[in-house]
Amino acid sequence: MVTYEAVADDQEEEIESLMAAVDIEHKQQESSGMYLREQAEPSKKRRLDVDGLSKNLKTASQNIVVSNTLSEYRRLWEQFKQFCCDIDKVQCPDNVEALYPGLPADFPEWIAMWIMDKADDIDIFTGKAKELSISRVTYATAQKMRAAISHKYGRDHGLGTQPWLEDSMQPGHFRGNPSLSVTVSQYMISLGRRKVRAGEVVTSARAMDEQTMRELYEYNINFIDEDFGPTSNKRKIEAPQSWAGSTVRLMLQLMFVTAMLLLLRFEEVLRITWSDVQFEYYQPRRRRIRLMLPFRKTHQYGGIVPFFLYENPDKPWMCPVRAWAAWWHHCRRLGLNMNGYVFRKKMGRDGVSANAHDGMTADSFLECFRNNLLDIGIDPRPYGTHSFRRGGCQYLAMVLRWPLRQICTWGGWAENFDNPGTIFKYLLSWTDAPQLQREDYFNPDRAGSDPCTACGRTCTCA
Repeated sequence: MVTYEAVADDQEEEIESLMAAVDIEHKQQESSGMYLREQAEPSKKRRLDVDGLSKNLKTASQNIVVSNTLSEYRRLWEQFKQFCCDIDKVQCPDNVEALYPGLPADFPEWIAMWIMDKADDIDIFTGKAKELSISRVTYATAQKMRAAISHKYGRDHGLGTQPWLEDSMQPGHFRGNPSLSVTVSQYMISLGRRKVRAGEVVTSARAMDEQTMRELYEYNINFIDEDFGPTSNKRKIEAPQSWAGSTVRLMLQLMFVTAMLLLLRFEEVLRITWSDVQFEYYQPRRRRIRLMLPFRKTHQYGGIVPFFLYENPDKPWMCPVRAWAAWWHHCRRLGLNMNGYVFRKKMGRDGVSANAHDGMTADSFLECFRNNLLDIGIDPRPYGTHSFRRGGCQYLAMVLRWPLRQICTWGGWAENFDNPGTIFKYLLSWTDAPQLQREDYFNPDRAGSDPCTACGRTCTCA
């Protein structure tokens, strides 16, 4: 059975992946291919290793990636129109274009049937299992098919991320993006589960890990402000790191560690105000942060318990007290009003808004997050705003070794495990960096883990 909670999670992830992927593609086009930074040309001519060039080419050719997402969406849209004609929903493919804005109530079923025809083991026309000779596309391709419809109605027709709902003023008429309907979400969840049972891996946003957090921290904390002058296109190419200075980077570092340790969605992080934060001593000379959120998606009717965060001197890149204290002192030094949003709107290259009610937007955060990943040489495309929530869940489970029930309680998931797929979706995904090579699972001579901060043991069971 597919629960409405699972449907809501599916729609949320579809919205995030659609907006992130297409937004990166648009920025890449607008900047003439310079958004995803290329390595600078060497000043000296390199010595050529012909054998090495051939080897590198062979390695790079092992995986074929569609470079232009928008052209792929257009191709899939044409396939969908032809399918609608084939099942007699329209007389000719181009008639599908003319249906908007009065899309029929069963339009989401057309989308699901199209995906089913290409990806499912069940034949849409006979209801029986397909012959083994009939090819099926992967779940990743099925997701891309859905994304093509999401893009068509979300971007081209301006429906954005509005869910598909019946118009209360006109019963029988529906409004919103048909790809974000319960019908499509339920089918995609069912398809994904059956694909997994059949042995196929399912892709999610890549989780943030501790090593990446450390690299971001070291880059941002050690960043030296320079007078870059006006941010022209030429300057962006010559000094790509000039997208932000030390102030914005300090704010971002706090956002990263808060989202990861508290397992927060980023809209929840962006809504934190200074009145939600309390600095306190729980023992003489021992500090902690008490954070009380006014709203959470998992607690829409109240009952939110506070978060308590403690110092972590051994890992400053994962220390929330250090990050909060640093940003608090910096805001006081800037003379900002300490009664409004903690995370302010980015102004120019390295300024933040003095208006207490002028918070940072989700779009602005994603832009900064991607640029920060590029600073440390990481491709931002597999990452999204859920990367910190996923990464935090894995950090608590595999590094701090919290029990699953404790993680569920801390993260706001139901303790009765009504929907266990939610937490395991965050814990496991093939897009995440592997923790250990398969050949070393039982290897008695494999390298030890990082020393435990409590007992100092380095064995894998510590």
